[in-house]
Amino acid sequence: MEIDVDTSAAYTVARLKGEFGMDDGQAVLDELQPLVAEAGAGLALVLDEVSYINSSGLNALIGLGTRARLSQGRLVLVAPSKFVQSVFEVTQLDAWFEVCKDLDEAADRLS
Repeated sequence: MEIDVDTSAAYTVARLKGEFGMDDGQAVLDELQPLVAEAGAGLALVLDEVSYINSSGLNALIGLGTRARLSQGRLVLVAPSKFVQSVFEVTQLDAWFEVCKDLDEAADRLS
């Protein structure tokens, strides 16, 4: 799992690439949780290059979303891959997460 973070905008954009499996959840939390822990922080998490996600990955995303809500920040998931989107639909997490089709839509929501 690769994590690329860009903090140059008014909100942070993070891109995940690869398989989001058991060994990746804590690393993602360690790197991204501080980005949503500050009051009013915004994070656009791009998932178009995530080829696989399991329950550990879902738990990490739920943890990020919960942390963002507790700090009155915002987590927006952007362009989940077909596999990730299907997992969101089966688990009904597509209703819990704020999902955008692209970064333009995410920018509108985070501005």
